[in-house]
Amino acid sequence: MTTSQTLQANRLESLLKVLPAGVVVINGKGVVIQSNPQAIELLGEPLENELWRDVIARAFKPRADDGHEVSLTNGKRVKLAISPLEGEPGQLILLTDLTETRQLQSRISHMQRLSSLGNMVASLAHQIRTPLSAAMLYAANLVQPTMDDATRVKFSNRVNDRLKELESQVNDMLLFAKSGDQQVLAPLTMADIFNSVLPTAQILADKRKVNLKVDDVDLPMTISGNLTALQGALLNLIDNAIQVSQPGDDVNVRVEWLQNDVSIHVIDQGPGVPFGIMKQIFSPFYTTKTNGTGLGLAVVKSVMQSHGGNVTLKNETDRGAHFILTLPAQASLSLASGE
Repeated sequence: MTTSQTLQANRLESLLKVLPAGVVVINGKGVVIQSNPQAIELLGEPLENELWRDVIARAFKPRADDGHEVSLTNGKRVKLAISPLEGEPGQLILLTDLTETRQLQSRISHMQRLSSLGNMVASLAHQIRTPLSAAMLYAANLVQPTMDDATRVKFSNRVNDRLKELESQVNDMLLFAKSGDQQVLAPLTMADIFNSVLPTAQILADKRKVNLKVDDVDLPMTISGNLTALQGALLNLIDNAIQVSQPGDDVNVRVEWLQNDVSIHVIDQGPGVPFGIMKQIFSPFYTTKTNGTGLGLAVVKSVMQSHGGNVTLKNETDRGAHFILTLPAQASLSLASGE
């Protein structure tokens, strides 16, 4: 080795030692041939001269909520980046420790949620006062002995409508309160989510004479999620699309699988969302409805964020709104085995 090559090798060795990420080099047989101190700290010893698949079995502990990240047996959470070696068989694996970042994000999310819940409690009395007062008024009239049967039926229906309105508001608030990071997650398929959502959505569509069209929702993909929260978020979007539609309009729902992400599209033919409020509609308590809580889309956004995903909105070119729910597919550890 020449002096220049020796200096270059020493620089590389020094760089690996101070690099704030774990580096593991694997040869074509799946054996670890080089690592830096950060990798040893994350994965433990022995590391070099070990089969990578044995390191995976010892050091990795996948969880249902890993998504694009991977949990380790020591409780840390890392992101993996893999690239092939140049000019020889093998792979270079970069491990970025995201443990502190995720903990900080969780604390910030918790504080934001506490603030929103405080606003929600203050808003609760105002939100339920009108439908509750109306229901009590109609109920009081029902006991009048002189009321004819037709009027009694009409007042009974109005009581029922106001109680349903109250139930909807309370459900929105409960789902918003439960849609944070501390959720029980499990592997789910698209069929798990849609099987319970579509029957209810079809009833809502039939009631308004809207055509609910569903395509490609049974794709063979798995995500990590809370079934109740995801069902509520999806049904919320479909219900919104139905409510803004006219009889005979179409509401289209489809699923796409794009590399490491799953996206659920809900598209309506309603008036669309005015550009000036597109950023506001996901804020808690923002609503354009006279009897809305303003929590529906805030719930959707919160559920997506707690699953490592997001919700986006765009208006169609002709008319209608297009909401997209994006969720990470589950990460796989069947990597760099060398076989």
